[in-house]
Amino acid sequence: MKKHACILGIGLAAMSTALMFAGPLQAAPEHPTIAYVPRSNPPPVPADMNVTCANAPNFTALATKCPIIRYQGMTTWVFSYKDNRWSMALVTYDQNNKIVRNVEHKGARYIVNAVSSPKTQTVTISGQDNKVIVVPWSELGK
Repeated sequence: MKKHACILGIGLAAMSTALMFAGPLQAAPEHPTIAYVPRSNPPPVPADMNVTCANAPNFTALATKCPIIRYQGMTTWVFSYKDNRWSMALVTYDQNNKIVRNVEHKGARYIVNAVSSPKTQTVTISGQDNKVIVVPWSELGK
């Protein structure tokens, strides 16, 4: 028993020394993440918008799941407009599904995919016909 206690003591001392030289522990930086959720279960959708998640850039059918963006405790859905304009509405909801932001981004419609880039601190959202919009993380957070 003493042998194990001695080994344990040496192990703890070594870990303490290693932590002392490594400096304080820092949390990994938070960044937007992309999740795929059922298209049929969105939060309240604004009246002039639709949940239109395409299965592919050539949009042969609706996808069963939509990419959403989660960042700083909020969730952003990407909706299309009922008038079929070449724009996407980025609608951000708080934890109670209350809309906190609704921003139109022109140049693409019908979300297909989204990718978050720590290097550029942007989210690239792909839509119909491979059109994209690029959104800075700062537009998605609190």
